[in-house]
Amino acid sequence: MIIIEDKVKILNELQGKITMLFNQLRTLRLPDTLTLLGLLCVSFSVYFSFEGLLVIAFLLILTQFLFDYFDGKLARAIGGGALGVYLDSFTDFMAVSASVVFGWFIGITGIAMLIAGFLNIGAASIRLAYFAAYKQKGFTGIPTVLAASTVSTIGFLGYLFAKEYLPWFVVFYFISAVAMISDLKLK
Repeated sequence: MIIIEDKVKILNELQGKITMLFNQLRTLRLPDTLTLLGLLCVSFSVYFSFEGLLVIAFLLILTQFLFDYFDGKLARAIGGGALGVYLDSFTDFMAVSASVVFGWFIGITGIAMLIAGFLNIGAASIRLAYFAAYKQKGFTGIPTVLAASTVSTIGFLGYLFAKEYLPWFVVFYFISAVAMISDLKLK
């Protein structure tokens, strides 16, 4: 009997340590899981861009857009946790970063793209920090994930159908950066 009690005691101590190790994961809610899947998509998009598998990289950026849309809907429907707000912002930032990397790999390069890429990442950072710091009703500017998905789609279409004009597609990256921090209101 003592042996069983000792084993139960050891198991209880181990369970307490495991729970303590993964306490942060216990705060995740279902919408956060969708957000993390979106983060996985943009992470893999960067990887597949480097591997030259540009169709897969592009589709992963679009898939992240869908995860972002549905995690927001779900969070509003069932309630999101405090952690979800930060996870969502980080994932949105990574989506913009992935779209810039994607642009480089489809062939939009040069100093103009370097500047436009920085402006996109900077605009996304400002936008996400602004809305985290200043709670308000509604948003202005183009959402970061919409900007990332749109500019990636335009770039990918250029890659498929207008390769000779692709260097000029950097203009869309400049427009994307401005649109994210503009006062435009979408419904």
